Formats: sequence, C-alpha cells, structure tokens
Amino acid sequence: MTREDTTGAEAAADAFRAQPFLRAQLHLDGDGADAPRPDGDGDRGRARPGLHGGDAEIAAPKTRRIDKALRKEAEALPPAPRFGVDAVLESIAAVRPRVDQDELPVDVRESLVHLRGPVARFHGAKFSLGYFPFPSFASDCADRFGYLTKPATRSASRLPVNAANRALLEELGRAMGDTGAPADDSVTPSGYTYVGQFVDHDITLDVSSAIDAPAIVDATTINNMRSPVLDLDSVYGKGPALDAFLYEPPRPGESPTAFRLMVGTNLPFGPGGAGGAAGDAGMLEHTDFDVPRTAAKTAIIGDPRNNENLIVSQLHHAMLRFHNAVVDTLIAASFSGDVFIEAKRLVTLHYQWAVLHDFLPRICGQAAVDAAVASVTPGGKTFRMPVEFSVAAYRFGHSMVRNDYWLNFALRTKPMSDVFAFISPDRTPVFSNWVVDFNAFFETGIPVPVFNRARKIDTALAPALEDLDGDGTTSAMMGVLAARNLLRGLVLGLPSGQATAAELGVPVLTPAELTSGLGAAETAVLNKDGGLLLSKTPLWYYLLREAAVKAGGETLGPLGAKIVAETFVRLLRRDALSILNVAFAPSLPRSNPATFTFADLVGVAGVTQP
Repeated sequence: MTREDTTGAEAAADAFRAQPFLRAQLHLDGDGADAPRPDGDGDRGRARPGLHGGDAEIAAPKTRRIDKALRKEAEALPPAPRFGVDAVLESIAAVRPRVDQDELPVDVRESLVHLRGPVARFHGAKFSLGYFPFPSFASDCADRFGYLTKPATRSASRLPVNAANRALLEELGRAMGDTGAPADDSVTPSGYTYVGQFVDHDITLDVSSAIDAPAIVDATTINNMRSPVLDLDSVYGKGPALDAFLYEPPRPGESPTAFRLMVGTNLPFGPGGAGGAAGDAGMLEHTDFDVPRTAAKTAIIGDPRNNENLIVSQLHHAMLRFHNAVVDTLIAASFSGDVFIEAKRLVTLHYQWAVLHDFLPRICGQAAVDAAVASVTPGGKTFRMPVEFSVAAYRFGHSMVRNDYWLNFALRTKPMSDVFAFISPDRTPVFSNWVVDFNAFFETGIPVPVFNRARKIDTALAPALEDLDGDGTTSAMMGVLAARNLLRGLVLGLPSGQATAAELGVPVLTPAELTSGLGAAETAVLNKDGGLLLSKTPLWYYLLREAAVKAGGETLGPLGAKIVAETFVRLLRRDALSILNVAFAPSLPRSNPATFTFADLVGVAGVTQP
C-alpha cells in the first residue's frame, strides 16, 4: 500500500484513488470545513480536491427556515430535554453535506437501496470505504505491542522471571488489597474510571500473553487485536457492511444510509435510571436501556469486554444511543449525504475531543497534556503500542475503582461485587431497576443525593478487586487483580520505575518517598530480599506511588502523566482523521460552547433525563 505523508499521519492514497469521493465524505478535502484552525489556515479560499469547489461553496450550510415542524422535531430529539431545543436547532444548522448521495457511483447508490429490506441484500454490494474502520485501509503496519524504553534500560533494571520473584510480587499484590486504610476519594467523578476502561478497550487487546510464562515474553511478538486509534471500533465493529448484526436498518421513509446501532431490552423489575429533579418519582421502568443480547445473554457489541461490569456496559449502551442521536439530528437536518458516514465522523471526533480535553486533563493534569500536544510527533512509519503504557501506566484506573456505588434513587449503595454480578447470565438483560443514573457519575448539573467520586490514584485497591472470581477467596491468582498486573509486567520484561524515569528525564522517587505513608504490610514486602523492590520497583506499582506522593492521588505523577499523555497524543497524531489533523470544533449540544465533555456526551445520548 502506498502512503501519503503530508501530515506525518497514516493515510490511504490508494483508497482515495479508487474512490475519489472518499476524501470529501471524510472531510479531508482541504481544511475540513468544520472550523478554522486555531493557528490560521493558509489554504482558505483555494479550490479543494473533493467533489465541491472552493471554500465559499461549503463555508456554511444552506440556511434552513426554522418552522414549527422543525422545532417540534427538534424537541423530540434525545438531547433536547438536557440542553434545550435551541441548542439542538444550532446543531441541526451546523450540518453540511460534502457529497450528496446522487453524486456517488451508481453501484454504491443501488447497493444502499437494497439494504432497506425487508431482507437486506449484501451479496455483490459496493460501499464507500468510509463504512469501514479507517485503519483497515489506511494503515500499512501490523498492530503489535512494543516498548517505549531502550533494550539496555530494560535488561539492566527488570526483575528476573523466577519462582522467588513471582512469590514476592504475589505477596505485594495481596498487600495492595489488604491495606485496611479507609477509602480516600479524589475530586474526579467516578464516570472517568469507566471512561478509562472503555477507551482502553478501544485501543488495546492482548489475547496471547500469559502471566505464567516461564521466561520473559518479547512484547513485539504479541498482536494488538484492536487498532491503536481512537476510532470506536469497539462500538462500530467493522461497520454495517460487514457487522450488520450490530445495526438497525434504516426506517421507512429515511435515507438508505441512516444506520443506527442496535440497543437491547430490559427485564421489567420496576423503575430505574435517571430520576431528575423528581428523584424516586421521576424514574421510569425502562424497556430499552441495555446493550443488545443473544438468546444466550451474550452481548452483541463490538468488544465483549465492554460487558464486563454493569457500569461500563451501561456506558457502552450510552455510546450506542449517542450515535443514534446524531443520526436523528442529521435526519432532522434533511442531510443529503451519507448519514452513517457523517454520524460516525461526528461521533468519533466529539469522542476524541472529550478524551483529549476532558478525560486526559483529569488524569494527567492539563500541563502534561499541553506539553504532549506541543512536543509529540507521529513518529516513524510503524507504531507499536508500548507496554510501559498498556501494562503499567494506563492501569491507573484499577486504583480508582470504588468499593461501592450509588447507582440510582432505588439502589443507593451497592457493592462492587453487585456491579460485576449484574452482568451475569441469570441477571441479564439488565433489570430495569438497575439502569444506571449517570448524573451520579458525571458532572451533568442534574443533582443527585450522592455523587460518586473516584478513589485517589495510589496503591490501595478496593477490596472487591481481590476477588474477581467471586468465590470469596483470594487464593486463585485470577482473583487478585493487583497480583495479575504485577506478574504481567514481570513476564513482559518491563523496566523498573526508577530506570524508566531516568531514561525519560523525570526525577526518580527515593526509597523514602516510595514508602512514605505506606502501611506496614506493603512496606515489609518492599524491604524483603534486601529491599529488592525498593531498588527495582515494578513500573505499575511505582507509578501508583508516584501519583500518591507527587500529586496527592488526584492525578498521575510526572512520569505516569508523561507516558499516558504522550501515548494518546501520538495515537491522535498518527490518525489522519483525528482532531489533531483536521479542523474541528464541537457542534453537538453542550453545556460550555467552548468544549465538549463526557458529561455532554451522555446528555446528547439522552440517558441523563427520565
């Protein structure tokens, strides 16, 4: 596959030659037209290589008269109860087609017609490549894991894989769950714990490494089964042309491209979900607030890990509704282009914006994010997801998990064990009274009596994470999350925290800092074998201690923030469609006109109001 390196990001010259309309569909013909670049755009006014002409032709959507019918239609859209009908009308006014359906090749147009049903016909169908994950036709490198640090750094500082070190790390893992210290909440809303998990499932999936490997496993031999791009392939799968089972076909009278994502049903057990200002009395007995499932209760979603617990499953459900709300907005705007491609583009860009401008500053601190945006480049031709990120730095979220949650007005305090149990086959589809009220997880402005704050980032994990198997013991290795993390770092040959900090130019924690404020059990393990773990501290553990010591547990410390922020920015730099490579500003309803947050996302999805 040939490449275009005009931005340093991966692109797909062959795909653009095969489908000349694709550039315009993806808003790559020029400056993107969504918004002016903040540093100015020297190309404004030039003719663009897409189907349209110069900038004046597409600088603004055609003016639509806001009549009573359109206002009534806007009032019925999911974001209207949260943001008001005027905000919805503004989003409708911002819609601008780049390629009308009648400009597409005839075989693509005819294929779309045949998807209407009553039985969709896919054999011989032709589609825009915009229906498929961008990396599947834009990337020319295999997705694998790799290392951020140099081989010499790793070989000099990693722990040998042997029985003694395994036992030592297992003991440390158990001590992390047995601190006896009271839970210490941060200022971060608990929703971001599960945003972190959702995002992880969008960019990494290791199905082949084993924590019981007898020797170090080279991370470069391990496939990453997710594309290292914030493209929501965990939601969209391979698109409606290949993963049709994820999608609802267009409804009668709609564009043949108006593909919505399927949502599931609930078992009727009474009111649940958001109560709004009315509290208990405002809750409804929802019938369609779950992910879709088979008769065997298996979740029909792009990544089955997003059904691991109730909260991330409900967040995935909110993402399905987010896409559908954007489809509804485009239909209300009488969008004349491909509705699915435009909806997916808008959803993905708003999601990326929220990751970069909302999630990362809360986790890394704004200064670390700003430094990464200012300094990080796309890098070389190939990219390998660094295990210093995926196996160590990005596992900060395990420390943020609470032991219990306020789920809704009917389920005011439920232990984490129930959050896991309510995705078991005998409790799905999700009971209607267990639908999550996300106003207790994100700062939506809708009051709830108890707001869930994430625990501080430190080495004291919630006791529930000691017993992931649910058998009431911590003897089974798969039941102790902390030990699993430590052992995975061991077998993948991760460098020590101290060596990683030194290589990346970050001040190294002293032994006194590593043990400052620790309980007796953890301190004793660190001092064993002549203080082995004080001199060669496992990277994941080191980064948790750094967060506690240097940032009070509110964010990651300097090294952890650097690894996480720079990895995400590099992913965005390498993606030709990302918010760092196209001109974009949020256009969907939001609380602050200058930005778009995950609180806004769940609001647009329509899951924060009864």
